Amino acid sequence: MQASAPSAECATSQPSVVALPAPIGAEVRGIDVAAGVSEAQAQFLRDAVSEHSVIVLRGQDISPDQQLKFAQLLGEPRASFYNRYGVAERPELTIVSNLKREDGEALGIADAGMLWHTDASYLKTPDMYTVLYGIEIPHKDGKPVGDTVFSSAWSAYDALPPDMKQRIDGLRAVHSFSAHLEKKRAKGQLKRAPLTEEQKNALPDVDHPVVRRHPVNGRKCLFVTEGHTSEIVGLPAQEGVQLLELLTKHMTKPEFHYRHSWRKGDLIVWDNCAVQHLAIFDYGDIPRRLHRAGIYGPVPV
Repeated sequence: MQASAPSAECATSQPSVVALPAPIGAEVRGIDVAAGVSEAQAQFLRDAVSEHSVIVLRGQDISPDQQLKFAQLLGEPRASFYNRYGVAERPELTIVSNLKREDGEALGIADAGMLWHTDASYLKTPDMYTVLYGIEIPHKDGKPVGDTVFSSAWSAYDALPPDMKQRIDGLRAVHSFSAHLEKKRAKGQLKRAPLTEEQKNALPDVDHPVVRRHPVNGRKCLFVTEGHTSEIVGLPAQEGVQLLELLTKHMTKPEFHYRHSWRKGDLIVWDNCAVQHLAIFDYGDIPRRLHRAGIYGPVPV
């Protein structure tokens, strides 16, 4: 069912949630972000994303300033170190796009999300939430392409057999942005500009729990990813590689998924502790543009 476009009355209306036919995900209706979001509505949104992990607000028409103001309802937005791909005068917003500037340089990050990951897990304080707004959505044969797939980290943990839960209890894993770029390079996926030495020095490897507890609802969530996790601390290299492969394969099983088909004006919020995500690159050179904000999170425990 498609939600009707929001009206100016939505700023004072009672929002509602429609759960999606997946283990995670819900559509929030009755909120027009451009008209302003009340504190009661903001709390409704925070509760919805805590319960459903991914929330979708359809039919929004917002400016970068309005997206940033919306993101601030969830916490403090983080300015991206990839500032060359930032929205003009809004370093907290990053352009995700395959478009080119007039000088031929990339307008935005063209290879974002090609491997399963959770945003900024390679930082000591990973992003708690991501806010992504669809501005230009590619279509092929009359249908939208460039879906985003989300997988539930708490559902995946709950589905692990007891002996595996016991095996990974207390383990920590290394998350590395440099290793992430090498993985992309090895797969022929790397399309972004190389990091400067200053950027590399600002992104040392970090380690986080293999299983982290959600800071809001207390759920246990798997916190190792195909994209950013490079090794298990304290395990022999081969054993660590095998364990990571097993966990990441389990983490991304289809029974844990919600697959989002984008429409122009979609505003999505997801919880980076509760889900991992993957971008589907099936649109080639068909123009695509989204604006992303990441919200500071706590140190994983």
